[in-house]
Amino acid sequence: MLFLTTLLVSIIVTIVVMPHSRELAVRLQATDKPGGRKIHDQIMPKCGGLAMMVGASVPIILWAPKTQFVKGLMIGALIIVIFGIADDIKDLKPRVKLLGQTMAGLVVTLVGGTKINDLGGLWLPGSLLPDWASIPLTIFVIVGITNATNLSDGLDGLAGGISLLILLCIGYLGVSEQNWVLVMIAIAVGGSVLGFLKFNSYPAQLFMGDAGSQMLGFITVVLSLKLAQQSSRISVILPLIIFGIPVLDTLAVMVQRIIQGRSPFAADRNHFHHKLMSIGLYHTEAVVTIYLVQSLLIIFAIVYHGLNDRILLGAYFLFACMILGILRGFEKADYRINRDWFLTSLKQRLKPLKDRGQIIKVTFSIVKFGVPSLLIFNAVFQPSDSRLFPLILSGFLVLLILACFLDKSILNRISRIALYLFTPFMIFRCDLNLNANINHLFIVIYNSFYLIMLASVYMTMKLTRRSNGFKSSTLDFLVIFVIIFISNLPDVPIEGYLMGLVAVKTVILYYSYEVLVGELRTKSMHVTISAAILIFCAKGLFGMI
Repeated sequence: MLFLTTLLVSIIVTIVVMPHSRELAVRLQATDKPGGRKIHDQIMPKCGGLAMMVGASVPIILWAPKTQFVKGLMIGALIIVIFGIADDIKDLKPRVKLLGQTMAGLVVTLVGGTKINDLGGLWLPGSLLPDWASIPLTIFVIVGITNATNLSDGLDGLAGGISLLILLCIGYLGVSEQNWVLVMIAIAVGGSVLGFLKFNSYPAQLFMGDAGSQMLGFITVVLSLKLAQQSSRISVILPLIIFGIPVLDTLAVMVQRIIQGRSPFAADRNHFHHKLMSIGLYHTEAVVTIYLVQSLLIIFAIVYHGLNDRILLGAYFLFACMILGILRGFEKADYRINRDWFLTSLKQRLKPLKDRGQIIKVTFSIVKFGVPSLLIFNAVFQPSDSRLFPLILSGFLVLLILACFLDKSILNRISRIALYLFTPFMIFRCDLNLNANINHLFIVIYNSFYLIMLASVYMTMKLTRRSNGFKSSTLDFLVIFVIIFISNLPDVPIEGYLMGLVAVKTVILYYSYEVLVGELRTKSMHVTISAAILIFCAKGLFGMI
């Protein structure tokens, strides 16, 4: 329960602080102007770093044990953010930024006790490095990966998404190693990233700036080093694997600049995301492509985290050669994706259907009646053995009734919070009850309806004429990936065989609700949510229905 609270608090605090951080960034002129190699075409405030730092710090300060490691990590992160904000306001010279990163590395090494003492199979087995060697090596790795993460921040949601995937891996392995401090910190930072990505997914409303990208790089590399150095079951190569894309991207770009006789720190358009866009991928497609490759590395790291160090290093070398070879092949062939042969004919066939509105009438009707039906169905089929959660929802029901007499925006917010809060719990409890008491064929039909809803939601989003309705983004990929990860955590004392299905159903219902609100814009959903909560509470508190 503490982990869920940590996640919610970090997300909410980040979202609440973000507008104030944005105002401060504009006032201090911490903005990113378009031009040159920049992808964006308008002035963007670089305020995400400060908001994420606050969002992650609140639950850590409240609930994390005050160990030397936690103190060293938080002080080091604060140093990184201070120097990052200064860099966002007025571009600092590279040596000044390096000074700040080195100071943060020294703090987390000397105060927090994070050191690379063990090189595993890469060095003499069983021997540990002395401090005069381990401390400089640790600082070098921390500074290097911090900068690699910073340099990967080139497209909307890219650095944040990569960091979130890395935090998922750290949290997953932390659970398997029962290192609950690392798990809590990973959840807190991951929650702040999710809160930030609400504003940064394409098209971005703001940037995280150097303060944000360096903070994420610093915290994630320190957590990964701590995890790899503390456990004999985890390879010391783990940090290299999970930071595979940022590290490879940075090394490739720097080597290319040196070969061309330029400074390795000179800005250009040779990063992976630039090369993907140069072959014809759209902004979002380039981001999702990198997400997919990074996800494969994360899965590989989780499955083979205990493999021989030299084998893992060799595997990463092969991966690097493959990625660089593919990109180099595209570049030499001057390859560009040809969309016309497929998309033109497809769009020509779909355009009359879209113009006549035939398909969207059907798909939207399914969503319009499906969401209320599923909410009421799940509420009715609750087991009557829970008291605490219905009591909490009773409070939301009262708020919903009161909000009907207040501003419409307040009613919308309370409805959304209530729905997002009780939907996962309600679906899980309903599925438990159905699997225990209902015919299997009925369950198959019930589950199939979610797939119909998913297809209807997708078609509605693609065929709608509204410009300001709900739209999908690169954040959707991350949300689904997060839910799948959580549903497959090792040794979680819950009915795991149901959790994956519950996660998928929850996401489908969330998206269906957002599409419905974007298209319908009426109070009917508030009535449905209130009715579902009322039934749920009646079942839980009084055993009615």
